[in-house]
Amino acid sequence: MALLSGVALPTVLSAKSFPVTFSTDSPNKGMATGGLVRSVRLLATQHRCLATSAAAAPRISEEKVKQFEEDGAAVVRGFFSSDLIEQLREAAEENMKDPGPLCDEHVESGKPGRFHDDQFLWMRSEVMKRFIFDSPAAEIARRMKITASDLVRVGSIRAHNVAPKLILSHFGYRANEVRLFYDQLFVKEPGTETTTPWHNDHSYWPLKGNQIISVWLALDYVPKSNCVQYVKGSHKWKLVHKLKSFSGDAERYKAANMTDLPPLPDIDSILDKVELLSWDLEPGDCLVHHSFAVHGAPGISSTSNRRRAYATRWVGDAVRYDPRPGTMEFLWRSKANLDPKLSTGSPMESELFPLVP
Repeated sequence: MALLSGVALPTVLSAKSFPVTFSTDSPNKGMATGGLVRSVRLLATQHRCLATSAAAAPRISEEKVKQFEEDGAAVVRGFFSSDLIEQLREAAEENMKDPGPLCDEHVESGKPGRFHDDQFLWMRSEVMKRFIFDSPAAEIARRMKITASDLVRVGSIRAHNVAPKLILSHFGYRANEVRLFYDQLFVKEPGTETTTPWHNDHSYWPLKGNQIISVWLALDYVPKSNCVQYVKGSHKWKLVHKLKSFSGDAERYKAANMTDLPPLPDIDSILDKVELLSWDLEPGDCLVHHSFAVHGAPGISSTSNRRRAYATRWVGDAVRYDPRPGTMEFLWRSKANLDPKLSTGSPMESELFPLVP
């Protein structure tokens, strides 16, 4: 147990941890007595210690959780330090030079720019692996994974004069286990006209359930004009739609599209009927979105800066494996020999999807 500004901070020992300072700016400014704690750096002589428990990490407010529950996407700021972001940038550059078997380059030949995409980096990069197990990312997913029924119970018990923070701590902060589904690097270079088409992630993934969240971490400044855009409330549609290849490969998802899946609505034609969410992001800010949230992203002008982002996808204990025809698991098997060894309907208990305490 470590002490900082009068606050007891439980620490987690990890032989593979590295020194990172996590900013603790958050809406909950009452965390520390005597003022707001600005950063935490915990060192041990034989192991690096990262304070990633609910007590040490910044708390996400109840209002933020409600916003996420209602909108399907939210921005969370102040969790990740500049030191960590710089290490991830360096790892991203290494990946671009030496990508893995699941790498995609989404800009067609002859078109300007570069849109780089790779997956399962944590299995090859020590920096990404340490991020998965030692950073606050899993805690963000765990806290945002509070279900609507939990929030109803919060309101019910509040009526009986029980502190809402205590209820949130019980139902959302530490109650449910979280597993990494996979991680993914996105890099759009200046001058890239290629857009990210409208889609939701759930349709591409061999999963069934509601506890599926992505944490999209900005490694560069991202102006709102270049940011991912979300259709507000679209996660409530719970749509599993026909699939479109980001690279223009018509054969990739042919098996999925031979089923009776409905098409995604033409979002561009109904912009007057929906509300889009996007934000200006500083390096270290992250977008958190539900797997059913419909989203897309524009290209990047030649005068803008590059847009690097590191996304981690997380699942809760109620999610089940559902390898529907054409979903991404067939690419993982064929291109990278990644087999979770799970049967349809089973829990996500696989070495490929590690449990993160």
